[in-house]
Amino acid sequence: MKLGIVGSEAAKFTVRTEELARDLIADLLDHGENISDLHIFSGDCHLGGIDQWAREAAELYKIPFTAFPPKNRQWSTGYKPRNIQIAEASDKVICITVKELPPDYKGMKFGLCYHCRTKDHIKSGGCWTVKYAKEKLGKPGEIIVIQEPCYVCGNLEGSCECMFPPEN
Repeated sequence: MKLGIVGSEAAKFTVRTEELARDLIADLLDHGENISDLHIFSGDCHLGGIDQWAREAAELYKIPFTAFPPKNRQWSTGYKPRNIQIAEASDKVICITVKELPPDYKGMKFGLCYHCRTKDHIKSGGCWTVKYAKEKLGKPGEIIVIQEPCYVCGNLEGSCECMFPPEN
């Protein structure tokens, strides 16, 4: 299988959500006897994150990896054509992103993901790639949203019964 793994840059993850993302990528790649049929495609983002972690996991598992770096840092002539290349090369595209930005995130912030028109996850160019693969190419795609677990019980925020605010 040719698998596109795309998603958010490193600064959009906390230490814990990065750990969860790396574990998820390892789970996606660890297919036992089917691993020889796997090839990973990603975007080679200069800001690290999912693209870099997918590369590192592919190297660890000795899985072929192809990076599609953008030709420049402009949407129409850099990121968009790069995202289309990933979608075209892949049999399936998976975007890994987060529910919310870390409190110390310094980059641009949006009230919703304008690609998906949802508040279920932050804005990520990776979800645009999944949407393109599904809608324009008829390929399967998935957006996986990682949440920070509750610091008290370990459940995902919004799914636990804890009423204790963090102590300062």
